[in-house]
Amino acid sequence: MIKFVAFDVDGTLRERDYLPDSTRKALRELKESGVTLALCTGRSEYEMASLREELGIDWAVTCNGSHIGYKGKTLEGKAFSEKTISAWLHEGEEQDHGIVLYTSDQLLINKENHDCFRRAQQEIGFMEPMVLKKGEPVPDVYQCIVFCNSEEEKRYVGEGDAQHYVHRWRPWAVDINPSGMNKAVGLKRLLDRLEIPIEEAAAFGDGINDLEMIAAVGTGVAMGNAVDELKQRAKYVTKPLHEDGIAYAVRSWII
Repeated sequence: MIKFVAFDVDGTLRERDYLPDSTRKALRELKESGVTLALCTGRSEYEMASLREELGIDWAVTCNGSHIGYKGKTLEGKAFSEKTISAWLHEGEEQDHGIVLYTSDQLLINKENHDCFRRAQQEIGFMEPMVLKKGEPVPDVYQCIVFCNSEEEKRYVGEGDAQHYVHRWRPWAVDINPSGMNKAVGLKRLLDRLEIPIEEAAAFGDGINDLEMIAAVGTGVAMGNAVDELKQRAKYVTKPLHEDGIAYAVRSWII
């Protein structure tokens, strides 16, 4: 019996501002059936607040698993060291790389109106970040986005580095998280808190950063618009987001 369902956001629950009415209805049906829901995303807790509240979801595993929140409040998280962030900000300044910093309640960027950030904002949507001025103190950071190519990435994480979780989502943009973190790790920690066996959990996703999560849960569902590697790893493949994929899966395999 499935007691818990986690949803990736971009490409799974929604695409930019489009979230199917059928998905909203399916989420209500899950809650009415006593199933606990959570967002599980590479986005930050701060960015997810309005969507989480709109959908009536209390739990969120954000920053690719590095942060766990309940109703927007931090329960636990694994942040980078201040030394690491300072070094990366210096490197970004030297190389003219834009760097976005995800904290629990802020979205920060090192360079105002950086071209790559504006491109990403146009393509997938980002809230407007606050500019972190040089020398300002940096709060706990759970994820960084560095706008650089794969060769330049080595300046931040080295070559074959095991100290960080790295997810490249554009040729010019990469997520970096603390060592040992991914969505599956964050989700497992939340399930332990809720005392729900991972075998009684389901998860929906569409991207490469959903691989570990989809493989870890008892019922992993790949969207019809998911990357092929995720479809191969999933227990089920549902219809695409724009074809009511979540509603189809919920009624076919969960409720």
